[in-house]
Amino acid sequence: MNIRKSLLCFAGLAFAAVTVSAADAPTVTVKCTDAKAKGAVQTDAYAINNAGVIAGDFIDSSGVQHGMLLTGTTPTSFDGPPGSTLIAAYGINNSKAVVGWYNDANGINTGFMWANGQMTPVAFPKAVSTQANGINDNGWIVGSYVDTLGVTHGFYWDTKKYHKITVKGAASTQAWAINNANLITVFTLDPNGVPLDGYVYDRKTFTNMDVPGATSTVIHGINNNGDINYTIFDASSNRHGVLLHAGTYTQFDDPKGVNTTRADGINDSMAMVGRYSPPDNSNAGFKAKVKP
Repeated sequence: MNIRKSLLCFAGLAFAAVTVSAADAPTVTVKCTDAKAKGAVQTDAYAINNAGVIAGDFIDSSGVQHGMLLTGTTPTSFDGPPGSTLIAAYGINNSKAVVGWYNDANGINTGFMWANGQMTPVAFPKAVSTQANGINDNGWIVGSYVDTLGVTHGFYWDTKKYHKITVKGAASTQAWAINNANLITVFTLDPNGVPLDGYVYDRKTFTNMDVPGATSTVIHGINNNGDINYTIFDASSNRHGVLLHAGTYTQFDDPKGVNTTRADGINDSMAMVGRYSPPDNSNAGFKAKVKP
């Protein structure tokens, strides 16, 4: 596959692209703008559907975090049960069903699906805790859970049954997103929680999809055309977004948070969402438009 490094993620600014790939590699530009809920102190953007509705969370002026669907700058907010904290939505489908997780009153990660104003649990059987991260238009859900031995595994739910996802030899396996072909993005971590490798899983085979040259790869969103976005870490532990499209990897950084860009979700038009860290070390959400 071709590799192209691009500094074309911008907000009112322009940068020159540095090509490190074959001359015929497709040129891709990425333009970032802030994704911010009206009145929020902080907004986190994790997934985007084909209508441009963003799933994530925001922190209000009282310092309380809420789950969110964001249309433009207008959030539709929702909360977990009394006593719960840190709720966020990490996946969304085209029916605006979202999945995510919150910490219950005991601090335990608790998965949920929220649709039409109703919240239902997502809980891997006999798990100590569950995180729901992605949902497709078939209603399939992916995420991760911790077993009674303290080991983290990925899972998918096919609307009838939960299935474990474990990369052989991995200390921890996480499943993040799923497209309508039921292809699942999966990444592994070492015993210290450091990201290692990214895969696409078709429920039979794990296909390695690491970004060439990255010290570690966190694979995130996958759309119905097979485009993928990532968060990668370089040798200095800096964080960058990457888009894989038409066989070419394009690295990008939001100029408001250079070296702190995380790409999380992508829709079929290659609109992407994610986060960056401003100079005050908080988080800020972005939405990126891609032009092939």
